[in-house]
This record gives sequence, C-alpha cells and structure tokens, in this order.
Amino acid sequence: MELTEAIAQHVLEVYEGDNWTEVAILPTLHDVTWREAITQTPASPNTIATLLHHLTFWNRVMARRAQGVATEVGPANGFDAPTIEKEADWQALLADSRQSAQELAAAIRSFDEAKLPDTILPGYASAYKNLQGAVEHLHYHLGQLVLLKKLVRGTYARA
Repeated sequence: MELTEAIAQHVLEVYEGDNWTEVAILPTLHDVTWREAITQTPASPNTIATLLHHLTFWNRVMARRAQGVATEVGPANGFDAPTIEKEADWQALLADSRQSAQELAAAIRSFDEAKLPDTILPGYASAYKNLQGAVEHLHYHLGQLVLLKKLVRGTYARA
C-alpha cells in the first residue's frame, strides 16, 4: 500500500470508523440532534456544529493544498459555522462534512507520493507533515466532539 493511500484511508476511517481509536466522527454524531449540535457548554466557546464546520473547512483547505492551490485562511479559521435552525440544516452540515472528507481523501490519493518529502506549497512544511497533520487534526477535534456530546447530554462522568 502506498503511503498516500494509507493517509487517505485514515481520513475516511476517522470519519466513518475502523480507525485505531475505535471512535469516529460520523458514528459519534449520528444521534446528535440539531439542538444538541448548537448547544454551547461552559467547557468550550465552540459547539459541536462549530467544530464540525471547522473540520469541513480544513478538509477543503488541505485538499486544495494537496492539489497545489494556495488557500487563504481568514481570521474565522472555519469556526464561522452557518446558522443551524432545524434538523435539515444539521443533516446538511453532516453530509457536507462527510463529502469534504471524501474530497480530502481523493486529493491525497492523487498526490504524487514521491513529493511527500517536499514542501506542499512554498513556505509550508512537507506535504507528508501537512497531509498526516490533517489526520491528526481530525482526531484532535474528534476528542472534543466526544466530550462536548457528553457535556451537552449531561453524561460526562469524571474519573
């Protein structure tokens, strides 16, 4: 298996399941209601919906970088989630996020593996560090999503 294929597969697994953490984004969020998705807790200024939008945004930034396209990241940094006012809005965000993961995986699969040690774009770290970092970024925020879901539902128990 090529390294690019492995990285792309990791992107999909952190979304859909069967990754090394045994927890994934879409299974974690499958039963979250739109009201839960927009509930803010004292633990974070971000909601579940905000974090999911941020991940969607960054999946697309990284897909464009993998395609050699420099992408401006504004001050909102993808935390400017659209307003969620009904279940259909939430389901659309979930579907868009899943689509963004598929786009990122496709961009990684089509990336020339021989160029992984090279900078992804001028002034950036190596393509490997950027693409593997995208997987790490997903895992980092997955942990936050799991905790926020527990906090929103009042099921967080301290050890």
